[in-house]
Amino acid sequence: MKKIVIFFLIFLVSIFLSCASPPKKVEKPADLYVEGVNLMKAKKYDKAIEKFSLIRENFPFDPISFVATVKLGDAYYEKKEYVQASTVYEDFFNAHPEDENAPYVLKKLGECYERLSLSFERDQAYTLKAIEKYTYLLNRYPASTYSKEADKKRNALIQKLVDREVYVGEFYYKTFQYNAAITRLEYVLKKYPDARGIDKVLYYLTQSYKAMGNQKKADQYYAQLKSQYPDSKFLFTDIKRQRKTLKVAQATSPGYGFVSKSSRTDIELKPQMPVVQKTKEEEKLKFFEEKKPIDIVSDSMEGMEKERYVIFKGNVVARQGDLFIYCDTIEAFMDEKTNEIERAHAKGNVKIVKRERTSTCKEAIFDNKKGIITLKGDVTVFSGQDKLTGDIVTYYINEEKVVVEAERDKKAKIRITPK
Repeated sequence: MKKIVIFFLIFLVSIFLSCASPPKKVEKPADLYVEGVNLMKAKKYDKAIEKFSLIRENFPFDPISFVATVKLGDAYYEKKEYVQASTVYEDFFNAHPEDENAPYVLKKLGECYERLSLSFERDQAYTLKAIEKYTYLLNRYPASTYSKEADKKRNALIQKLVDREVYVGEFYYKTFQYNAAITRLEYVLKKYPDARGIDKVLYYLTQSYKAMGNQKKADQYYAQLKSQYPDSKFLFTDIKRQRKTLKVAQATSPGYGFVSKSSRTDIELKPQMPVVQKTKEEEKLKFFEEKKPIDIVSDSMEGMEKERYVIFKGNVVARQGDLFIYCDTIEAFMDEKTNEIERAHAKGNVKIVKRERTSTCKEAIFDNKKGIITLKGDVTVFSGQDKLTGDIVTYYINEEKVVVEAERDKKAKIRITPK
């Protein structure tokens, strides 16, 4: 009986083994590499990534694994996945800093961070990283075939940093923060004396010191501007900045029109009404808080008191707390009973900045009463690394809803970067 059982078990095992699939054949690393390269040439980057990843995982000590890692970074780069590509390149460079491919990897790292670099108005962390990699390449491998291109790209990125500093300095000047403007602009003058746009730096330094009453310093920088940049347009530009207050009160007699034109006027709007306690829902609907004044800087201002209407023209900068609006013109319509801004219409090169969010468009309509912000014309909204584009973007504040519309034959787009 025991012999029969043993025979039966042996029979079952033999059947199982005969049915089992043969072991999967592992490809050689050289074959995988060639396949990956061919897939790259065919622009089949996902499949190429699979091949190069197999080499890294299964043959980590094979010499061809080093080259496959670089190619893996290249595949991600061609897919425009620059964060993933930079991670692969960084891993390779940290593990093999003396490898013959190190100059190429440094170049590609610089290009990844350059691609990730944001416009000069925004955070420049990636710009600094790109400059760091290009600088390391130039210092460590000055004779490399990549050095000439790296030097050219590094100079362009440095100019981007200069543009950023000048942009911030100009912003401080236009918002009457003269000490902050001087600090930024003198830093640029000292660190980048040969950069493009230094005449603009000297001009705003002249104006900032003049506004602070330091005529000696103002004359010093103006003389430097005149001697170094005799053809600069800023020699023929003068901005007289004055602080005025526009008080809009309810009309008790027939209204009249008024027009105010100056080379530069700063308007401070303060609602003339008692402070009334409001609910959270009511506060949520307001874009302009009546408890805070709105400073508006423009080249000229016109208003009609009877119609409760004011228009600001030319290089307009509106500020309320941490909200900034830049545009060519702003039309403000006041509520007849409360004297609050009921509706505002910004036109021409509109930029809205609030903390980490930046929006650009051709025009923006703020309907305080309805709780709606409408951005129109080539709308781009940045929130940190995230990006949204469309032709019309409408924010329904009360409903916490955003509607994005695109032009005909175009698509609305949104890019969300995982944190």
